[in-house]
Amino acid sequence: MSTIYITEQGALVKKAGHRLVVVRGDTVVAERHFRDISRVLLFGNVQMTTQAIHQCLHYGIQVAYFTMNGHYRGQLSPISSSNLYVKMAQISHWENKPFLLALARHLVAGKIRGQRYVLQKRRRGISLKSEFWRECDTQLRAMEDRAKTAESIGSLRGIEGTAARIYFSAWDQLLPKDFPFEKRSRRPALNGVNSALNFAYTLLLNEVNNVLELQGFDVVLGLYHSVRYGRISLSLDVMELFRPLFVDQWIILLARQRQIQNKDFYWSDTQGMYFTEDGRKKFLSLYDSWQKEFDLRGKLEHLSSGLEKTFLKGETHAFSTAIQELLSRLL
Repeated sequence: MSTIYITEQGALVKKAGHRLVVVRGDTVVAERHFRDISRVLLFGNVQMTTQAIHQCLHYGIQVAYFTMNGHYRGQLSPISSSNLYVKMAQISHWENKPFLLALARHLVAGKIRGQRYVLQKRRRGISLKSEFWRECDTQLRAMEDRAKTAESIGSLRGIEGTAARIYFSAWDQLLPKDFPFEKRSRRPALNGVNSALNFAYTLLLNEVNNVLELQGFDVVLGLYHSVRYGRISLSLDVMELFRPLFVDQWIILLARQRQIQNKDFYWSDTQGMYFTEDGRKKFLSLYDSWQKEFDLRGKLEHLSSGLEKTFLKGETHAFSTAIQELLSRLL
């Protein structure tokens, strides 16, 4: 089954028999049988009929809503047989701060290990004997070791932030000079590389959230990100491990292969850098191919199963093992 990305502004999504049909005016933009769809992602000014929504829910298809520029707004999800025991176990550990800290340590250490791998694998012919490269790796290794023994969530966040600064300081050496990174910028993104990262992270977050909800987790109750109204903290937690290995190294490859270029973006004085409509369509097509090649869904389900066992058994081994197994397959 596949994900349908609908970016045609002014499009209408409707039901025609057992098929989902996307039309714009008198033109059919896309058409797919409901049984072949896993999710529908709507971007911007796209309308969906009540009949199409009902049929999506009947077939167990999630419908997610984004702004035209890719900001996630929310989703419609079918009634599922979510594992109530997972949610109960998750809630029962909510006040167990040492337990949650142990899980967060594994998560952040794994993320930093992934960042080290990206710099080593995508170093673009730079010798590992390079003083700058060797220093980056040494510092990241030290941050990874410190993450494993952090005494609080606050100190762990400081370690993660320091690692991110070291990691991203090397990015301009990985990218074409006419498509620079410069520095990490989120809202607003100040260049095309950051805009692509932001958009890909949003797509990744939606995928993570979907897997965790189907597994029965309460995605609001994070183990590393603090609980905040409207924040899906647990999904943000799990996403951290996949940022460098799934998104970052892929964006670097796209930039080097000229599959994304400056012409794919436009500048807004009020909102920053965003994909053009054609650039967004191309990027979503590339993303869909990459997540299938990477087997993102399978890897997310493997990690969430480890997290489920950890909460149900009240010990961290299953989650740490799932992280190590995941990293061993990817590094």
